[in-house]
Amino acid sequence: MDFETWTRVLGLEAMEVVEAQRGEGGRGWRLAVIPTSGIGLCPECHNPTSSRHMVRWQSVRDLPIAGQDVMLDMQTPQFSCGHCGKVFTVHPTCVLEGTHVTLRLAEALTDCVNVSTLSAAAATYHLPESTIKAVFEKVVERRRAEKLRSLKPITKLGVDEIHLGARDAPRPPPDKPSGSLPPSESAPSADWGGKKIGRG
Repeated sequence: MDFETWTRVLGLEAMEVVEAQRGEGGRGWRLAVIPTSGIGLCPECHNPTSSRHMVRWQSVRDLPIAGQDVMLDMQTPQFSCGHCGKVFTVHPTCVLEGTHVTLRLAEALTDCVNVSTLSAAAATYHLPESTIKAVFEKVVERRRAEKLRSLKPITKLGVDEIHLGARDAPRPPPDKPSGSLPPSESAPSADWGGKKIGRG
């Protein structure tokens, strides 16, 4: 299979396969992938640059292909900004931050744990339970943060909300009978010999 076909099969956005070989013992696949863009956006001054400072590689686990484990040797370029001089690394957006697994594998692992157990997910994807647990916790926190970001504050009330608000608002007390005094103006009483005496 040529590299262009491998790139389509892999289907990672903004990444292309430049090398493919069998894994250890002829099991699984090991693919070298690089970014399709050679430009980085400086986080300091927000200017684009194509000046490479250095290149690093990291090993990242991905979803299996046809039941075969897939390990990616992923290129992570470091750029030098010609405008402000900042050196920065462009991290692949397809990798779960702080881990060595792709986002799509992390989502699959989390869904597997939700319907079964850590040990079942570890056996299915051939990863240590400690790795599964760390990935699971990160994805749960990521989903929670995304849900909070999706919630929008209420800026105006609709007809139903206004109606409910009016219905649930406290009602004023009924009018007093004519000639009666409010509690604060009631006539004082005195206790003389065990008998209460007051006006009226």
